[in-house]
Amino acid sequence: MDQTIALTLGILSSAAVLALTAVGLSLSFGLMRIINLAHGEFLTIGAYGSVVTADHGLPWAVGLAAAAAVGLGVGALTEVLLIRRLYRSPELSILATFGLSIVVRQLIQLEFGKDYRMVANPLPGATRVLGVPFPTYLLLLAGLAVTVVVAVLAVLRFTSLGLRVRAVADDAALSETLGVRSTRVNLVVFAASAGLAAIAGALVAPVTNVQPDMGLDYVFTAFLVVIVAGRRVAPVLIAALGLAAVQNLTTFWTDPLLARLAVLLLAFLAVQVRPSASLRVAS
Repeated sequence: MDQTIALTLGILSSAAVLALTAVGLSLSFGLMRIINLAHGEFLTIGAYGSVVTADHGLPWAVGLAAAAAVGLGVGALTEVLLIRRLYRSPELSILATFGLSIVVRQLIQLEFGKDYRMVANPLPGATRVLGVPFPTYLLLLAGLAVTVVVAVLAVLRFTSLGLRVRAVADDAALSETLGVRSTRVNLVVFAASAGLAAIAGALVAPVTNVQPDMGLDYVFTAFLVVIVAGRRVAPVLIAALGLAAVQNLTTFWTDPLLARLAVLLLAFLAVQVRPSASLRVAS
């Protein structure tokens, strides 16, 4: 029983981080039809932002805020200099963002090297949940990740900004005739997408080895979440929970390689059962 509870809590914490990583990817894909292969590098930037603030003796919360700010800034700069030129040829976004991901990884290696970096756990120790000890920081991580994802969904659903985002996603040309500046909306959405990835990177930094290629591990599963959820943002939570459950359980019973294959198979089956998933519009 104790093992089941601990495994369930592990699945929930993994799903929360996966949802936070995938929701930004879903935003850029759902609104701009941009397949951002550099999304994992935005996560890596957030993790290194946490490393830099920790090296300067600043509190973990400052590192989290700094990572979000850097992610927003880098995302906005990327949209202005690169992504904005790809809206009429979304297929080119695959090549452009793939090249960007390579450049960013190389720049990180030049600045920080290839060695693993560590961030001290801000909440060491364990908290008992239903009588089972579970790492306190992982509980905080899950809570913060879910809070951010729910806040994003609330903004999209209940605010004027969310209304403009959904309008541009449905029909950018018509939105322009109604006074909605799609260029500005695209800038905000892509910057937010990068910022969310950077927050995810800062959150996982204390529980993983920070290194230039770390984003690749997270973005693989995040892309599968977006494939399963489609271009709607809300189903990301459900898709992340399902894929995290399969990955964690398969890893527990077998090994990580088979877990990745199992997740890939589940995503393939989901698309076959619901082929229209990838054609839905963000909401």
